[in-house]
Amino acid sequence: MGATIAIEQGHPRDGRAPEGRAHLHGHRHRHGHENLMMAACLAEGETVLENAAREPEVSDLARCLIGMGARIQGHGGNVITIQGVERLHGVEHAVMPDRIEAGTFLAAAAATRGSVTLTEAPVRSLDAVIEKLREAGAGIAVGERTVRLTMARATQGGEPAHRAPPRLPHRHAGAVHSR
Repeated sequence: MGATIAIEQGHPRDGRAPEGRAHLHGHRHRHGHENLMMAACLAEGETVLENAAREPEVSDLARCLIGMGARIQGHGGNVITIQGVERLHGVEHAVMPDRIEAGTFLAAAAATRGSVTLTEAPVRSLDAVIEKLREAGAGIAVGERTVRLTMARATQGGEPAHRAPPRLPHRHAGAVHSR
């Protein structure tokens, strides 16, 4: 894209468009992520991000940028194409809930044989987690934007949490014990 980025103590500190140009210019990248997608929105020409990240957060960012006037196609897939625009405008956009955090709360409730209800949950992004927790014996009810998990017993195939761990042989190298 032609940017010059100053690195100080291993961290990017300042980025500038190519000398003599007001903007970055479109480019083809083999690995695409959010920073390139945002930069490409205001770059001159077309930017293609191959092997693009497919996480739901990338598509959520793309939807926000499109709402701001960006021209983005292919988000959620392997190749994202961005046509640079001259400017973006404001938009109201609700950022999607954090799927990692939601999965952590579900796993914590299952591990403690408890229950939890997630409201405004990223339901479509939790399919794999929900499937595995159901396999482990969790009762899960999924609504349009809620997930309720109840784990009334120990996970299948595991030991109850209240059981003591197996004892290991007690060894003392060179220790002297008296009674």
